Amino acid sequence: MKTIVCVTAACVAIAGPVWADSIVPTDMAPTCVVAPDTFKGWFADDTIAANAAVNAPDSVTFTTTYGDPDKCDFYTWGAQMFLWLTSTDGTKLVLDSPNFFTIAPADSDGNRVFIENTDSTPAALQVRSEKADTPAGDDIGEIGQAGSSGVLMSQDNSLVYYGLAANDAYAYFLTGQKDPNSTLASKTTFPYNQTDLDDLNAYMSTSWSGTTLLTGNQLAMELKTSWVEASTLADSSTYLTIEGTIPNFVANDDNSSMSVDTTNPTKTVALALTGMHVVGTVQDHPEFVWATFEHYNNAPDAPYYYLADDGTITLNDFDSDHDFLFMARNGTQAGANTECMKAKSDGTIAVQINSTGGFMCNGGIVPSNTVREYPWGSLANDPSSATVSNNTLLLSINNSVRSQLAAGDIRANYIQTGSVWTTTPSDGSVAPIPNQTANQALNLRGSTSIANMTMETYTQGTNCFSCHSLSEGAPNSFQAFGLSHVYSQIEPLQPAN
Repeated sequence: MKTIVCVTAACVAIAGPVWADSIVPTDMAPTCVVAPDTFKGWFADDTIAANAAVNAPDSVTFTTTYGDPDKCDFYTWGAQMFLWLTSTDGTKLVLDSPNFFTIAPADSDGNRVFIENTDSTPAALQVRSEKADTPAGDDIGEIGQAGSSGVLMSQDNSLVYYGLAANDAYAYFLTGQKDPNSTLASKTTFPYNQTDLDDLNAYMSTSWSGTTLLTGNQLAMELKTSWVEASTLADSSTYLTIEGTIPNFVANDDNSSMSVDTTNPTKTVALALTGMHVVGTVQDHPEFVWATFEHYNNAPDAPYYYLADDGTITLNDFDSDHDFLFMARNGTQAGANTECMKAKSDGTIAVQINSTGGFMCNGGIVPSNTVREYPWGSLANDPSSATVSNNTLLLSINNSVRSQLAAGDIRANYIQTGSVWTTTPSDGSVAPIPNQTANQALNLRGSTSIANMTMETYTQGTNCFSCHSLSEGAPNSFQAFGLSHVYSQIEPLQPAN
């Protein structure tokens, strides 16, 4: 039963979560929806079927309103992107297919290379480790937790493994932009419109004759993904899975550290997708749009308000009475998001020590409880109109997409928990790229406290641009560890002969 109370002169309906087939409410006002004909057109051959292939959204023709862009446009772009990336190309998920290159961890000299994905090679995934030669907070020696080298473990005792990839347009653009003799060398931003795509295609025709971009109209994209071992799950059928090669960590006798088994240093296993950052430029947005997705069962939300379809502002309260992947049943908000362990630069995982010299988490190498402190990238327990509006938009786009997927589509088990971008000025110029010293908050739109529970577990309360931005006066988007943290480290592609 709902109880009506008044908060800041607004009547609010208090209710527990609507469970239905997930933990996500479905009684929100329909403020961001995909029309049935439009949704049908997302699918190959206009045929909606379970786990069927979805077309990639065209980032070159992306349009929205100048001045104060329609947030729903961005959330819809992210939704279609996720469905495309998690389609199969006939053999593998698109995100693990030849459309994308895996970005390898940095070597001892701090250099990275693109690894060409093939239809037969398992994905290579890692556990986050700290790296001494990167700026503070930019521990990208391995791929994963932003701003921390904290290690996350599921309640089923699987470490979380991370992957990083870039689409072929990003890879070939980087190769040309880093070549002083290339026509792309003078570029100062990632491609974000038709002119940039034309320039990239012209470079391809002269320097990479015979190679055609598979994802040119998606402009520049980076993907960050998180995975657990599928064999540890009570039911892996609700997860998208791939075959992946991961380091084979084993714990020491007192469970105070883990190290890679020297006899069998890697293992190839089935991995289940738990989270994904979809990062891409769209027309007039060289700053990148950041959209993040999670399995609905990852973690509970802190309390948040949304607009229900009956016009009441409704409180979705904290509820952990469920077998979440990263929260114990009936776990509490108090003490949650404690970093129990950290991956070290020597390749080991060590427990965190508390002020009295004991293990930060009882038992050492153990799962910790996780709570989404800023649900939908907004302030918790905030009934203000701006927060309620953004929460409702995201609930609505999720409900619209999930309700139109065919029965049995595994992708319905994933939700977009937020997206963030900067606004285009009213004069029609391009969106600004955030910098770390100016008041960038004025330009941010969408989920301004966005965090993924599998990637920013221990650094919640900021947003992607808090780290992925430029220093004041930076000459272009390619400043080391700036907008793209790995761009400066990646070696250009080399011709096959």
